[in-house]
Amino acid sequence: MLIFPRWQTVPFHWIWITITLLYGYRRWSNLRTALVLLAVIVITTITMLRTPVERAELSEVPLMSCVFLAMVWHVRRRQDAVDEQRRVAEREREFMRDAAHSLRTPLTVAQGHAELLRDALASGSQAQDDAVVMLDELRRLARISDKLLLLSAAGHTDALLLGLVRLDLLVRDAGCRWSAASRRAVTVDDSEPVCVLGDEQRLRHSVDALVENALNATRPGDRVTVSAAVRDGWAELAVTDTGCGIAAADVDRMFERFVRGPCAADRPGTGLGLPIVKAITEAHGGTVMVTSRSDHGSTFRLRIGPARAPCPTPSPSATEGLRLSPDRRGP
Repeated sequence: MLIFPRWQTVPFHWIWITITLLYGYRRWSNLRTALVLLAVIVITTITMLRTPVERAELSEVPLMSCVFLAMVWHVRRRQDAVDEQRRVAEREREFMRDAAHSLRTPLTVAQGHAELLRDALASGSQAQDDAVVMLDELRRLARISDKLLLLSAAGHTDALLLGLVRLDLLVRDAGCRWSAASRRAVTVDDSEPVCVLGDEQRLRHSVDALVENALNATRPGDRVTVSAAVRDGWAELAVTDTGCGIAAADVDRMFERFVRGPCAADRPGTGLGLPIVKAITEAHGGTVMVTSRSDHGSTFRLRIGPARAPCPTPSPSATEGLRLSPDRRGP
């Protein structure tokens, strides 16, 4: 204002815009906010008194101060709401973790007694059938407890055991294991070595959950394909099926806890697989993408992180068990 008097109060407004932007990026303490506000008021007032501007424009100083204070109030209120939401989410994770831990021991004891009761009852009797049902439900509760425990820890970045992971070998291993376990062809797309910095066990669990989900959504004769690739510098895992698909309105809900698709209504499951996959992917700094159409199948893509090079060469013993026999590679 002193150097370019023709600009009138334009520099004055830019000062307020600047401190507003700075405060919006990083909230200051009450003392720092008061000191900055006081300094700006004093400096701009003295400068305006020494420049040939109308004295009536001095009224802009308290007006801009009020605007800044209103912005401070809104930023603090929003930050308090975000902090409270974070605390609620943390309490929810702690509750799930504590509940899962507390349920483990009594469920294990109950399963043991249910197995003893089943073996002690006459074979083929109604009582033994009831004991089998009870044992199956106890095992289902144990699976839910284990997945809740995994879900409570899956989203914590500091819980990851990071190292270089060969995603191409990981999907080959998943295809081999699930082909044998389900006695259905799980196709593995051949790809170049794909490496990423991640937690191998968590990523393996994600692939297993997606393959299991795809098998539950398909019938014999449908295709299930797993692959790893580098796209735009990012490492991606993908699981594609030609099953029943997901309606557009239900795609986002599939990552909510205990939500299950219509194809899995009559099949075993907990509805926690996809939320765990999402939590693990986000803990790696990645994203989950879904493309699906009803009766046309689905594709789940996990964009994990920047691809790393060069990839370490696995030892022969590490790859021996990953070789798919010709009858397991799928069509």
